[in-house]
Amino acid sequence: MRLTEDGKTRLTLVLVMALWGGSFIASKVGLEGLFPVELATLRFAIAVPLLVVITLIVEGPKAFNIARKDLPVLIVMALTGVTLQYIVQFYAMTYTSVTNTALLINMGTFFVIIPSAIFLKERLSIDNILGIIIAFIGVALVATKGNFAFSMNLIGDGLVLICAVMWAIYILVGNKLAGKYSVLSQLNYIFIFGFIGLLPFYFITPHHAIGEFSSTTWACLLYLAIICSVIAYFFFNDAIIKLGPAKAALYQYLEPLFAIVLAITLLHEPLTAAIVAGAVFIIAGIAMADNNLKVLGYFIKGTETVKEEHGP
Repeated sequence: MRLTEDGKTRLTLVLVMALWGGSFIASKVGLEGLFPVELATLRFAIAVPLLVVITLIVEGPKAFNIARKDLPVLIVMALTGVTLQYIVQFYAMTYTSVTNTALLINMGTFFVIIPSAIFLKERLSIDNILGIIIAFIGVALVATKGNFAFSMNLIGDGLVLICAVMWAIYILVGNKLAGKYSVLSQLNYIFIFGFIGLLPFYFITPHHAIGEFSSTTWACLLYLAIICSVIAYFFFNDAIIKLGPAKAALYQYLEPLFAIVLAITLLHEPLTAAIVAGAVFIIAGIAMADNNLKVLGYFIKGTETVKEEHGP
């Protein structure tokens, strides 16, 4: 059975979420050896030149031709998707847990779905809405392992929610340029502007000498820079263009699932019934929200058909 283009994009999104799920662990481990602003800045200090070289090889200098009127959009995306996003997120992770971060940052999906329905005229069926709710319950089960008695620092949780809002802005604003430029063209400007925005914070905050970095610190940095930034950002932005912001955002529900699975595999954390149940909820919820599974809609449609056949 051959996958359609949409099917390939959806499968790629799942892989992207697996990579980003690993970023929570890499970030937490990286923060053991680096300061938050330092980790964010060095991540893009590696990612920016690498992306520029790849772009020149694949598309040539023409990829950097951007209309001046579109620069403000790219600057907003750079601030919300790179500069402020990672400064705030990495500071948040010094106050709260990986699981809380994985859960709360997915609130960004709500901040994408609702404006998309209002302003971009993306219709939401009753199954779409129910799917969003079911998937979020699944996220809660996976990220908290069924223990909803939160005792985490409210400062950290609040900062993660701010990250969720910024990520939603990044996705929604990015839709304005969908299809106008190549993904590589957009990403270069987003990363370059975002990196420039990080530099002032880097120089006014504490940072280590590069020679002091451990091999673990370097591994975390390279994973975040190459895998999570260059590769994952490319395919996620490509998915926004092909599927729209609302549908692309739905797949972020998979991030905490992969984060916990990787924690079980790499850190030998136990597999619980809550994680298994949460995984089922997440998969079913995304299928409903993405119009691949109908539950209430099936019965409602069936009722309407009966009425048409038998009359009022």
